[in-house]
Amino acid sequence: MERLRIKYKDFVLYKAGLPNFPRNFARDGILSGILAGDPELLRDQLVFCSEIQGRKRNPYTGEEPGKIFHEYPGVELRGLSTQFNTCDSTALYLLGFEFHESTTGDKRLAIRYKENIKRAVDYILSHLNGDVFIESPEFSGAERFALKVTYWKDSEIPDRKDGEPDYPVIYPLVHIQNMRGLKSAARILGSKSLEKTSESMRKALQTLYDEETGAFYIAIDKQGHIRGVSSDSLHALFYLEPGDISEEMVRKIVESSSKLETPLGYRTMSHEVAERTKNPYHTRTVWPFEQAIINIGAKKFGLKQVEEVSSRIREWLDTDPEIFILNGEDVKKGGCDPQLWTIAAKRYFQSSKQIQSHI
Repeated sequence: MERLRIKYKDFVLYKAGLPNFPRNFARDGILSGILAGDPELLRDQLVFCSEIQGRKRNPYTGEEPGKIFHEYPGVELRGLSTQFNTCDSTALYLLGFEFHESTTGDKRLAIRYKENIKRAVDYILSHLNGDVFIESPEFSGAERFALKVTYWKDSEIPDRKDGEPDYPVIYPLVHIQNMRGLKSAARILGSKSLEKTSESMRKALQTLYDEETGAFYIAIDKQGHIRGVSSDSLHALFYLEPGDISEEMVRKIVESSSKLETPLGYRTMSHEVAERTKNPYHTRTVWPFEQAIINIGAKKFGLKQVEEVSSRIREWLDTDPEIFILNGEDVKKGGCDPQLWTIAAKRYFQSSKQIQSHI
């Protein structure tokens, strides 16, 4: 943690990982604070996010009013900045405030940043097409983003030219994250209106679920539905609550996800889907942080098999690697080491009962 530590004004932030990501990532910082059960880490990350929250439309960075950044500072790719290239960090920002309040009992942070919370809500509402959250660079006045994909699996998606969606796009996991973000905001702000909107988004989940594969679609864009089994469906249980989807849907998600099981936990995509992509970074890997996310969801829904599989990662974490790369029977560490949210995942598995009670 000391190697990743950044001093900013009067508070402490963390780099995402070394050597590849020596910058602060909102997504990584917020989730790490939650997984590690570290309210101080979470508080300082939320304060920093509030300070540089989006204020205007900027086609170069992807900035929008109320939007929470992806990485700071951004880096230039394809002639554009990655700084605001995310559609899930704003939802995590709202969840982070709820988690901080529930773990500390301290309402002062949310009160202090009440206007920022409202702006984050407005960002989510501006992306709703009916009851579904959509993503498009047009919201920032751009024709494309620096990154090809703007949720956590941001390297590419299958079945599209160069791995990039034909915008506008719906990422079902992101829809669920933003649905939960509005629910968190409703609880913080005491808003019945936001509760109703979140409930309408919940009812739309059936349209994002693929009966054929027994999983949520990977994405839906102008060209149609991208189907296949990925870890997104299990990942989504972290943000859902029992009753948000039917028991039958949960059963089928668990059944279909058996294709993702490995000795380390759940891989990001099935072999069949991975073969439809070129970049292995988010397709042929197991991510330690995601095993913790899946494990929390499994506990919440009482899924003992999923809980067992996702907890296998503990035996592999003698250091803090970003990913494990799968090549047939061969497994090797990859990416950064140390990686912030891998450290947080290790801490979660050491004290999961305490963290579980606040999700």
